[in-house]
Amino acid sequence: MHVQAVFIPFIFVRMEEKGKILIIDDNKDVLFALNLLLEPYMQKVKVTTQPARIEYFMRTFQPDVVLLDMNFHRDAVSGQEGFEYLGQILEIDPQAVVIFMTAYSDIEKAVKAIKVGATDFISKPWETEKLLATLSSGIRLSHSRKEVGCLREQMKAMKEDDTLPE
Repeated sequence: MHVQAVFIPFIFVRMEEKGKILIIDDNKDVLFALNLLLEPYMQKVKVTTQPARIEYFMRTFQPDVVLLDMNFHRDAVSGQEGFEYLGQILEIDPQAVVIFMTAYSDIEKAVKAIKVGATDFISKPWETEKLLATLSSGIRLSHSRKEVGCLREQMKAMKEDDTLPE
């Protein structure tokens, strides 16, 4: 296994696996900063300010992790839009690893996010070390879920193969 060490001033994080990250946020400055931070350490980073493009990116890019802002244009603090977009993502891919981020975080939102299917929750402004560690965990989880899916398919195929001895 290839292990890449990431050094950011005063921060040392091990990125054991690279992955594809999709970042959805209505703030172009946040997208620019995250893209600049993550690009050297990820296989690929895609960013969009348009949640309407979620289905397109989920089907064509197939990200390992989706970093999703909770608040967009309609309502700046409730997070309701983020929950709607999370539902859309999970409808397309029930195994998707989605990490919510918001500047208006509280315990109630974080708990609700996890209950409805988010994998984790990051507050803005983010702590770089925590963000990288969370994304690294998310990538590992995504890769594990895909591996389990492949193994299940192999087991199913083997069970259906009549030529195998019991």
